[in-house]
Amino acid sequence: MTLELPGLDDNLLGALVSLPTLVSVAKKLVFDASLSVEEQDIVDQYREAVNDELVEAVRAAIVSCSDPLGAAYCAIRSPEQRRCKGQTFTPVEAVVGMFNWANSQGDIARIVDPGAGTGRYVLHGLRQNCHAIGVASEMDPLVALLLRANAAALGLANRLEIHIGDFRTLQLDPIEGRTLFIGNPPYVRHHDIPVVWKEWYSNSLKALGHASSKLAGLHLHFFVKTLMLSRPGDLGCFITAAEWLDVNYGQSMRDMMTNGLGGREIYVVAPEVPVFGDAMVSACITCFAPGSTGNTLKFRALEKIEELLDLTGGHSADKGIAKGERNWSILLRNKKIVRNEDFIDLGELFKVSRGQVTGKNSVWVAKSNRFGLAEEFLIPTITDATDIIHAGGRIDDITSLRRVVALPAAIDDLDPEKYLAVREFLKWAESENAHKGWIAEHRTPWWRVDMRKVSPQIVVTYMGRRPPVFAVNTAGAKIINVAHGLYPKVALPTKSVEQLVAWLNSNVSRDSGRVYAGGLTKFEPSEVARLQIPNAELLLKGVY
Repeated sequence: MTLELPGLDDNLLGALVSLPTLVSVAKKLVFDASLSVEEQDIVDQYREAVNDELVEAVRAAIVSCSDPLGAAYCAIRSPEQRRCKGQTFTPVEAVVGMFNWANSQGDIARIVDPGAGTGRYVLHGLRQNCHAIGVASEMDPLVALLLRANAAALGLANRLEIHIGDFRTLQLDPIEGRTLFIGNPPYVRHHDIPVVWKEWYSNSLKALGHASSKLAGLHLHFFVKTLMLSRPGDLGCFITAAEWLDVNYGQSMRDMMTNGLGGREIYVVAPEVPVFGDAMVSACITCFAPGSTGNTLKFRALEKIEELLDLTGGHSADKGIAKGERNWSILLRNKKIVRNEDFIDLGELFKVSRGQVTGKNSVWVAKSNRFGLAEEFLIPTITDATDIIHAGGRIDDITSLRRVVALPAAIDDLDPEKYLAVREFLKWAESENAHKGWIAEHRTPWWRVDMRKVSPQIVVTYMGRRPPVFAVNTAGAKIINVAHGLYPKVALPTKSVEQLVAWLNSNVSRDSGRVYAGGLTKFEPSEVARLQIPNAELLLKGVY
């Protein structure tokens, strides 16, 4: 996150890094404008006396295109506190570049910001489009108060409607002219999304004629709501995490881009560029025109933060090809999809599955057996990528592996000695909050980490700053979700499996996966399954 916006003075920021001061300055900027009940409660709770000199300094900074209130809020609320609400503020380069793109498409009558924050998008747009009105949706009443203060300082309050609530509940009146949906939808992972909203997402997509997955993050919900609110002629430009380009739960988004949402252009920012400084995800800017038709999508990679200012250029990909391509990163790289007749997808020979999720590895991966659990409950398991990386292509000894605690569902039936040890372990596990969290709360009973699945024939690392590493699992080790398992669909001779692993370790590059912020490369099961390998006949013969 970029906080060093034009005109922002460190001393001014320091004076605002107090919640009572921040709220009180915002209230003074709003003056006597009507507040919502929620905003007034915030003011009543934190109001204190502030001097007019500070208020005027803040006003001057806002007028000079800075956001001292937003910067102070980010200093007061840690990234961890903001992450559960999806609050990741956007650098000015993205705001300016996205409006440059939108304004190049024609006149704008209304600007809708679905996750408005302190208004960096909607207020910038209202200043540029003097005849437009704005609608800002913001769930946090404190942040909404800061947005209202920014609008008042800029003299834009009379052109802005603030909706304090969930964007998915927003209703829009019909207007003459084009509506632009623009902004940075909140990034919240599916684990933190209530079931009722997952159902809403799934049902909404079905109503629009698309398949869905309940594993989608909140930002994808906002695309669906935008499609529901929009009319032909409207525009959209969102900056989000780029993962939807490739993951399975992004398929509905890819479908919408080629059918209904009117995908125009996709700009993917290099992982090294800190667009979301407090979230380890890569960013992409998605430009679309709901209801429009067109045969191509434009892709461009942005290598520097300054390139966010100019959303033009790139290369085109045929939408017909995009519809059949599950991994859109290959379209970004503008690589021709070549199918060598002597090669097949790895998924034709193996089913690829992620390892078992524990919910809290620090509890379920046993470093020692200090509670005296029965050996049958301690399963030798690959629990770290280094278990594979250092194996030299073969896991043939499980004695050096850590063990995962895999308790039975019915512990009351255990003999007294085993039962007491299990109860002591579970008492400690509860003290570590292992019974809480999405995984534990969605399995019955919460302590049942099921390690009964058949061991994979081949194991492969999932994420790292290097290509994936494969190993033949001759020892029959189990895996947790630091790795993927390859389960054979057809029988292959042991020699062919060994040769395949050697070939994969020599030929698979990072380009086949997805690079995230910080240089981490992820290989989801679908991406591993799509790796091209010598065909089955050559493998069976051991010739390639």
